[in-house]
Amino acid sequence: MGRKMRYSLWVLNYFVVFVLISGPNLYAQPVSDLATDKEVIFLLVDKTKLVAKLKTWPSDPSDAEQLMSLRIAIGKAHGDKQVEGDNKTPEGIYFTQQLIDGKTLPAKYGPFAIPINFPNEFDRKQKKTGYGIWLHGVEKDARIEEANVTEGCVAFYNADIISLANWLRPKQTLVMITDDSSQVNVPEDLEAIRTATKQWYQAWQSREIGEYIDKYQRDFKYRGKDIDAYKAYKDRVFNSYENMTIQFSNLRVFSHAKYAVAIMNQNFQGDDRYSSQGRKILYWTKSDDGWKIAHEVFEELRFEPQPYSRELFAKLSKDSPSAKHTSSKKSNL
Repeated sequence: MGRKMRYSLWVLNYFVVFVLISGPNLYAQPVSDLATDKEVIFLLVDKTKLVAKLKTWPSDPSDAEQLMSLRIAIGKAHGDKQVEGDNKTPEGIYFTQQLIDGKTLPAKYGPFAIPINFPNEFDRKQKKTGYGIWLHGVEKDARIEEANVTEGCVAFYNADIISLANWLRPKQTLVMITDDSSQVNVPEDLEAIRTATKQWYQAWQSREIGEYIDKYQRDFKYRGKDIDAYKAYKDRVFNSYENMTIQFSNLRVFSHAKYAVAIMNQNFQGDDRYSSQGRKILYWTKSDDGWKIAHEVFEELRFEPQPYSRELFAKLSKDSPSAKHTSSKKSNL
């Protein structure tokens, strides 16, 4: 083994140990010295298989890679969360929020917790209620093996949640929770949603109000406006600018059995009077007329890939309690 290779492995091992002993103090720290690639990363939670997979999500989903596979525990009750207190883990597409230090929480949450934005805009439209749905650790790792133990949260072995926290960036990383992971990110759905999204923003760019509005559900609402009032409003906006430029980039599409999400960065410039930069989130649902927009959100945030290291994930996966449990289970078969 050459000197350069030995040094690289030493740095890698040092970083992994530092992660595991530092806990939340290391959260969101740069890993540029170890990063070899840069990509959008998301977490896929399968409630039936009791596993969470951390994956890359490039613009071409067929090139996605699995980085880690972790064992989880979920809500005490089965099914999709509907109301506060039903002890069910929600199913949908969410963003992680700011980490909460476990020192400020009851012991059952382990070293720290990462909230998700349940109920999101789509959930509220479905009249779902509840709050405090987190990804978190446990007071004792044995709780994970009990499977259905939380009040709706997704629980991890403590070493695993510490590892994950360095990659689940606040308001950036998506978490897809599903009853059956074979029903998410179906290639045909992804292609259809990607095509519909491109048609939507091309109609916006060309100010074709009829084609633009055709992409929305008939019950779509925007700030109290129904679809007809929204059409009139957007038509006025389209015609209020002599020069209107809209640029989109970094489009990513995710499909779920319940709905789909398209996320992209958006730059808008209307004459010299108005400009905005941020990300657009479109919630799509499938109907007899194809995929239609049920809800949309604009936020003054950017949706960006993040650096990561395959070598680091290989080490974290090897040392994970989830890997050790799987190996033990296989040996007993």
